[in-house]
Amino acid sequence: MKRLLALALALLLCISLLPAAAETTGGGGGGVDTAALDAAFSKMFKTYKTSGGALMIAKGDEVVYTLYYGMMNKKAKKPVDENTVFKIASVTKFVTGIHVMQLVEQGLLDLDEDISTYLGYKVQNPYKPKNPLTLRMLMTHTSSLDPHSGYSNLKYGLRFLISADRKARGNYYNEVPGSKYRYSNFGAGIMGSLIESVTGKNLNTSVTEGVFEPMGIQAGYAASLIENAEDVSAIYKKNGALYQSADRNIRAGWDDSVDPDKHYRITVGSLWIRPRDLMRLAMLMCHQGTQDGVTLLQPETVAEMMSEQQGKGAVTAETPYGLCVHHETSLVKGKTFYGHQGMFQDVLCDVYYDPETDFTFLLVTNGGNNSMNDHVTSLCRKTFALAWETFGG
Repeated sequence: MKRLLALALALLLCISLLPAAAETTGGGGGGVDTAALDAAFSKMFKTYKTSGGALMIAKGDEVVYTLYYGMMNKKAKKPVDENTVFKIASVTKFVTGIHVMQLVEQGLLDLDEDISTYLGYKVQNPYKPKNPLTLRMLMTHTSSLDPHSGYSNLKYGLRFLISADRKARGNYYNEVPGSKYRYSNFGAGIMGSLIESVTGKNLNTSVTEGVFEPMGIQAGYAASLIENAEDVSAIYKKNGALYQSADRNIRAGWDDSVDPDKHYRITVGSLWIRPRDLMRLAMLMCHQGTQDGVTLLQPETVAEMMSEQQGKGAVTAETPYGLCVHHETSLVKGKTFYGHQGMFQDVLCDVYYDPETDFTFLLVTNGGNNSMNDHVTSLCRKTFALAWETFGG
């Protein structure tokens, strides 16, 4: 009896120490103790020095658990809430991939066509001039593009960096395109240029029309595109200090022109979105392209995005990616989850789903300790383990 009383008191103490911004919704039913979950997840956020974040778990068509934690703006003492808009780093690639595959369905893009066809000039790895670069390679990180050279210097246009007439050896690895997996932000960024090339529309406009508007989602590839500026989160360092204010990111503005030669870095990690909207897109992927009565992709397209790509088109490499969808095999022994991880400075975003059990998980922060454990952050591993134990299977 004394032991039970001690445990109860300890639990009450944990709950009393929760940040004022912590909030749960969705219940979960089935005897799930949401107060205990709040305490446990909040302790994990605190352990990894998270300034502000959100955690969401879905089972089937229902979001069964939501936690909003900490501050989106420390100076204004504004807590994270359901309307907070976060920068999601490389999970931008996952969302952009949905629109890219819409264009594939429409016949505007082909996974195995030479991207030269869409850009209007010859793209060529000078070490392997007979092997074209394809969209499938960009989406699987097998393009042979080197992300560590001129790509980082925005004064150069895309054509200067990758075209055959330039013979820019510094921007390529000496390997056959498609033959080796190397995670490449450079390659993924070119998706934005291809979108503008084939649609004749600004990247943000095209993705908004294809993905965000049909789903009723508030999102944009720049903070200035968010309708309510008060909802844009600041970005913090892992020590809790300010890295970028919301005002700074909003003032950076947005180039609404159609310029494939300049817009080759945006789809790397520039998307801003509310966690609840990102969760709906993850659930849409879990549900074969349809969510809340809206269909964005056909089931066979979603299946292709999730499938192993080795041996398809000119991709001969073994790669942990489908088409902008990562295969994560280390979260639960013997299971593969699909989704993406993103990190920028000390920002973190993780989205994973499992169609077999209809389980979807989302974690996003505006800054914290992103220490890694086998290519996945420790915070993600700990929160995912408890989420799966409670709602998965």
